[in-house]
Amino acid sequence: MAAIPFSSEIEEISMDGFQVVSGDLFTRRSGYYSPTCTIWSGGITFNKVALTALNNCERVRIEIHPQKKSVLLVPVTMKDKDGIPWRKNIKDYAPRRMECVRFSSKLYEMWNWDTGCVCRAVGRVVTVDNKVMLLFDFSSPEQWKGKERTSEK
Repeated sequence: MAAIPFSSEIEEISMDGFQVVSGDLFTRRSGYYSPTCTIWSGGITFNKVALTALNNCERVRIEIHPQKKSVLLVPVTMKDKDGIPWRKNIKDYAPRRMECVRFSSKLYEMWNWDTGCVCRAVGRVVTVDNKVMLLFDFSSPEQWKGKERTSEK
């Protein structure tokens, strides 16, 4: 392969008319620094930041607000009949991918989403009666086409 010759003469240009492009257009900071909830046609998952925001609790109850297109995550104990484990296991502080076709299908239908898309929302820590919870607003979610899963028989 031939080397590309480097010219010692560098052209001087004018900066007139150039505009700075925001770095936010290129990074996905929300997924690294903020709690996120991702919903696809077969389930739901949260990122590790969400797990940390709720003090690595073992179980949560998921509540939805149909009109506001919001998902509320409430930390609960094993005694709560609607509580679900959201960590992979007790020793591993990592969120688990929860398969829940019936639940996600209801959300897609209720919120009129394209079933071929994956939807993600950034959450924020909120309190209700001094209890810390996570609120995810899906009124304008980040969306992208998901990969179709195929199963071999």
